[in-house]
Amino acid sequence: MSISEHIRADDLMALETLRQALGDGMVRHDVETRTYYANDVFWQPGIAPLAVVLPGTAAETALAVRTATDCGLSVVPRGGGMSYTKGYIPDRTDSVIIDTRKLNAVIEVNAADRYVTVEAGATWNEVNAALEGTGLRTGYWGPLSGINATVGGALSQNSAFFGSALNGTVADSVLGVTVVLADGRIVTTGSGNRKGARPFTRYGGPDLTGMFLGDNGAFGIKVSATLSLWPRPEEVEFLSFGFAKFSDMALVQARMAETRLVSEGFGIDRTKVEHSASVNKLSDGLQALGNVATSAKSLLSGVRQAVNVATSGTAFLKDHAFTLHIVTEARSPAALSDNVARLRAIARNTGVELPNSVPKVMRSKPFGPVRGMLGRNGERWVPIHAVFPLGEAVRIAEANQAFFAGEAGFLERHGIVYSVMTMTVGNEFFIEPAFYWMDEITPLHARSVGEATVAPWMDRPANAATRQAVAELRRRTQEFYASMGGISWQVAGDYPFRETMDPDSYAMLEAVKSALDPRRLMNPGMLGLDTVPRR
Repeated sequence: MSISEHIRADDLMALETLRQALGDGMVRHDVETRTYYANDVFWQPGIAPLAVVLPGTAAETALAVRTATDCGLSVVPRGGGMSYTKGYIPDRTDSVIIDTRKLNAVIEVNAADRYVTVEAGATWNEVNAALEGTGLRTGYWGPLSGINATVGGALSQNSAFFGSALNGTVADSVLGVTVVLADGRIVTTGSGNRKGARPFTRYGGPDLTGMFLGDNGAFGIKVSATLSLWPRPEEVEFLSFGFAKFSDMALVQARMAETRLVSEGFGIDRTKVEHSASVNKLSDGLQALGNVATSAKSLLSGVRQAVNVATSGTAFLKDHAFTLHIVTEARSPAALSDNVARLRAIARNTGVELPNSVPKVMRSKPFGPVRGMLGRNGERWVPIHAVFPLGEAVRIAEANQAFFAGEAGFLERHGIVYSVMTMTVGNEFFIEPAFYWMDEITPLHARSVGEATVAPWMDRPANAATRQAVAELRRRTQEFYASMGGISWQVAGDYPFRETMDPDSYAMLEAVKSALDPRRLMNPGMLGLDTVPRR
């Protein structure tokens, strides 16, 4: 049913019940709002929800969920809107989206006990700002989209980037979560649910926290989370290297990961350099130079670093088929010097050291505008990913090259540009191809990237045919990675999941779903879970 079609009488009654329970200020159901919430970064047009609810407290969230499900409406949680996996797109018209962004308070920073508790709608930029001056940081401390991406969204999709090479995904930093279940009950996991205990540990019985991580809201809506804190390293250095072969770069990444000296790092191909707006704008303008200068320990060293960035820019990246960018941290200058020497020794056999402007500028302003949601010239962009055992890095790099060589004709025929990025996350090798193509700019892209930025491209027509070709290519890539033993974190309603799991294990997952959400009203369709009749 399109946004303009008639809403059923019973849904109108349910909407009125919501408005009476929550108040008109919390419930939005105008056409523009419902249309906006029917799309994610890639999938469009989706099914518009009946209404959008913006609660400001956990109690309001619980009331909204209980009221909606009592009326037989499904409930879909949404955070910062950075998903491209159908994670917050309703699968039916009689749905209510719970936008959690007003749940953005930092509840407690406990430096002595080394934890921070935040509401799920807080962005990673807000979390890190709250920790300024404490000398502490969460292990994983945010994605590149952290100015918009929320803690709850990261927990739902298991995010990785800043700090992840050393500390793993966001799931590895979580001590406990507070969740609203389908019937409106509020439950807490970890030691925060014990009488008289602080939320300082995840364990003490079965690990119930893990059940709500990576579930994309299939089991409940996260309203807050407690994360571990660790001392922020005092010394930091940046390294970049160029490679002729993808497999050479992958091997270096794996060897570096074994040392546990890398805080975060990523490898990209030349196509990513040419098409990524984020990479191309890293060293543009005085603002980036100012960030580099102010992030240095002294004004003099900051000025020198800024001059180096301005001189090197990013044009040199195009001279190499693949480039690797590394951040390493330490407690002392001597330890940092040893880190750098060891990492250089790993890369020197097959790589060429390059100016380090890319990781340096990225770290100087980690949560900048999400310009990378579109290509350099406003092309639409969507990634896909999988993770593999660290020892498989070279095999996967070679297989990936062969796979996309086989897809070259399809890419050319449909005007799709392919690029690739890789990371190591703990003991895992992460690979993320991305696709660029010409298509319309949606309101989600305009709001996220900025109206002024997208203004030159707003008259581009929709290109549904190529978008469908991208969807087909993504599915083939997902299936290829699964056939190679790969695992995808951000399953949501997009990646193969049910068909990749052995039946008894999946049956256990279904049993958990049935126990927590017997009418299957909590974000239906996530994780491949079947729906059942609702009324």
